[in-house]
Amino acid sequence: MPRYLLKKAILLSLLSLLTRLAYAEHETVWIEAEHFAGVKGYCWPMGPKPVTNGHWGISGPGWASEWTQGGESNFMSIACGAEDDKAVAHATVEIPVNGTYHVWIRFRDNRGCSSRFQLRLTPDKGEPALLTYGTKPVIEEDNELKLYWNWAFGWEGHKTALSKGPAKLELLSAFQEKGCRQIDCIVLTTDAAYRPLIKERPSHATWDMLEKVRAARTTKLEPLARRTGQFSLPPEWQPRTFRDKGFLYLWNMDQVKWAGEDPQRVPVPYHLRDADALAAFEKKYAASKDVPIFSDPRIVPTFHGAGPKILATDAKDAKQSKNAGDFTRWLDANPERPWAMMMNYAAPEQLPPGARENFLKYRERYVGNISGENLGYFDMDQNALAAETQNAKTRRDLAAALTKVALAANSAKYQKIFGQDWPDAYREVIPCKSVGMPAFAPLCYQWGARTVGYESSAMTIGLLSMRMAFLRGAARQFGGMTATYRSCNFGDASTIFSDAQSYTRPRHILDNYYGVFSGAGMTWYKMDIWYQYMCGASMFYHEQGFDEFWIPGGTAAAGLKELQLSPKGNLVDRFLRVTQDKSKDRGAPFTPVAFLLDYAHGWEPSPFEPHAFGNMARRPDLTLYGAHEQMLREYFFTAYHPIGPKTMEPITATNEVYVPGVYGDIFDVIYATPDVQRWKTIDTYPVVIAAGEIELTLEEGKRLAQYVENGGTLVVADEQLSGPGVAALKLPELGQTAEADFFAWQLPGTPVVSPRFRFKPVKDGRALAVALPGVKPVPNFEPPKDTTNSFCSAFDRGKGRLIFLSVPKGLGIDRVAVPALPLLLSHVTRELMPVEVFGDVEWMVNRNATGWVVTLLNPAGQAKPQHGITPTDFRENRRITIKTVARSSSAADWLFPEEKLELKADGEGSSLELTVPAGGVRIVEFK
Repeated sequence: MPRYLLKKAILLSLLSLLTRLAYAEHETVWIEAEHFAGVKGYCWPMGPKPVTNGHWGISGPGWASEWTQGGESNFMSIACGAEDDKAVAHATVEIPVNGTYHVWIRFRDNRGCSSRFQLRLTPDKGEPALLTYGTKPVIEEDNELKLYWNWAFGWEGHKTALSKGPAKLELLSAFQEKGCRQIDCIVLTTDAAYRPLIKERPSHATWDMLEKVRAARTTKLEPLARRTGQFSLPPEWQPRTFRDKGFLYLWNMDQVKWAGEDPQRVPVPYHLRDADALAAFEKKYAASKDVPIFSDPRIVPTFHGAGPKILATDAKDAKQSKNAGDFTRWLDANPERPWAMMMNYAAPEQLPPGARENFLKYRERYVGNISGENLGYFDMDQNALAAETQNAKTRRDLAAALTKVALAANSAKYQKIFGQDWPDAYREVIPCKSVGMPAFAPLCYQWGARTVGYESSAMTIGLLSMRMAFLRGAARQFGGMTATYRSCNFGDASTIFSDAQSYTRPRHILDNYYGVFSGAGMTWYKMDIWYQYMCGASMFYHEQGFDEFWIPGGTAAAGLKELQLSPKGNLVDRFLRVTQDKSKDRGAPFTPVAFLLDYAHGWEPSPFEPHAFGNMARRPDLTLYGAHEQMLREYFFTAYHPIGPKTMEPITATNEVYVPGVYGDIFDVIYATPDVQRWKTIDTYPVVIAAGEIELTLEEGKRLAQYVENGGTLVVADEQLSGPGVAALKLPELGQTAEADFFAWQLPGTPVVSPRFRFKPVKDGRALAVALPGVKPVPNFEPPKDTTNSFCSAFDRGKGRLIFLSVPKGLGIDRVAVPALPLLLSHVTRELMPVEVFGDVEWMVNRNATGWVVTLLNPAGQAKPQHGITPTDFRENRRITIKTVARSSSAADWLFPEEKLELKADGEGSSLELTVPAGGVRIVEFK
């Protein structure tokens, strides 16, 4: 080896060693303030004068001030009133090792006054420490955010000695102040170099391991799944559509002139809100059936109301008395066209007889009633809910109670609408929650919903790919359809190209602000429309379908332009034109790895309240955020890395929604339910990873064991399964609990320094990870031959494999996934995909009738804030490579048809290099 290369190799080895040693020197505990006990009620400092009385209240998600500052860590914070000096909240954490801890808190730094509060830390062994924060500004007084809002999020740190073991943390308001106290998160770390500025977390070995996994994706690894290289599409994965007739686009309508008999009308369903644009539109397209967007036969007229009053034909009963009967005549004249409703905030009024009879006549063509951000706009009887949940012992008990009370409330609503008991009253409800969809999707399908939807937004830990995995997996498992509730929201702002709903004056700056430069923006909108369609959405519902046409203009010098498609309209028009081409078959997403969750898992990554089921169950003793929720967060944040690092950035329209995941978008979510007939899709996934706590009945345990025996690979962690069904899995025998901070990954023999974790030695099986208590990393480390301390082992069972991780719930003492998890995921996902993408973009693969379709999204270079417009930074273009396992004959881009794509032979397969522009979407089909 040349001397300079030898020196470089030695230097890299030393740097690697120093890095590993640095990890061994610090431990971190991160606590979200909203997870403290004793938090009750609400306290929004930016609203009317907030008053609390001896307690902290939930404060968040915030209004414009919080989002403009980049949002809160984990979506929420807590606050107390200015004059409240007695507010207390508490939490118990485990300190991993003895040491000096730097205690950082992110809090509200008020302008022109102190923001004092205290944190008392009482270790199980040792003296308590009382730390005072907010005595002086930590953000300059004339910082722009302070000038707008009179406060800004800032960090302050103190240090104290803490001993290993449990410690009680108490947040104390302690002082009367001029402004509210608001706390976002608390960090205890032995890392003296850590200095947070926004939402940064201290460095962690697991995230660094995930970056190494990303860098080494082209490296050949031993696959751990027993079934590999099987690329046929299971029939259950094919997206279902309404009446099996294909994708639909539900569109709000506020009138039915288009259904009348005037020969000069615009004879296709349409909706505009601005009077001048509407007049120009009706003049331009009078008597024409060739209208951009609205001529598409997939447009479904959708009317507002709890019940279908639009079907009344008697003028005195009809919603549109002037056009009574026009809509039913249109339905008769267009027997293949479906129709729909949207129920948001509509009161359940009894239908007139004619409407009820017509509903029965046209019910076969009724898509359903959209329920935006709600399970159905029914009022659950709180006394009945309290009675049903009071004896609950598990989340499954709570799910059963919620089911009983919710269905009773929904049935009562439909009895009022139709004037009689209505069979299958939940069948045509289309619940479309944003926050809460992951928790309620399996429940809604079990309640009888044919279709369940998701309203995408930019301000939550949106991670669209992960959320769609929850919805898509449930739809496949329960045989349902999926809906996309299309809006353009970002916090309290939304992009609207209409005067009718724009708020542009200072009086609106503290609450809602809708306008052409507000909201998530057009790059987000473009990515959302294509990603959700390629994910297999059965239908879109268009909330803001009134501003696809506009008349832009400016001063007298600029003048007004002619009526034209708005920026949003241009995107919708192109989407409809491209997807109307029958040669462009989207097929079905190919997702060979499933996470198995309890159907009553109740988790939401960005909840409005820090409870399972959003605190709807009113049992905080069962639902407060705990180890179950933390395991789900860590497993999904590992699978979709770098979503974790993305949440440390100031929130923008795309950075927490579209994430170039290290493994690609290859995951689904399926659900363990006592009705094992509902487990029909589990066998379609070569790999299943159990996540969160799962309560297994005897039959469920047998079904899971059968999955393994039949060829599936199941990954399970210690302390996550309970119930009589666990015995059927024959989990391995374990030794006594021990601790380690160094281990060897046996494939091929990688030494890993880790934050401290607990494990139980796994007896027998093939050792995959071996703990090395008391051993320190050294150059030229050799993996141990003694595997007595294996904490991750594989066991072949029949045609399948059980992989057991003996770290409780896969989490270290710091409640972060241990670094062995990304290594395990790297091996169990190998050789499962027929097509892979290499490069820093988000990607998804679909199987269609003739080949494979690859969706590529590059969210970089479009960091749009809540308000304003951002130029595209084309320095963030991404050069990527797509590789297919089998040889392809051609490749073409749906959105860049003019570009000639050049395939190259690559072993037995093919490869293709191309550029995905900043903020761009590409959809490449291989045949």
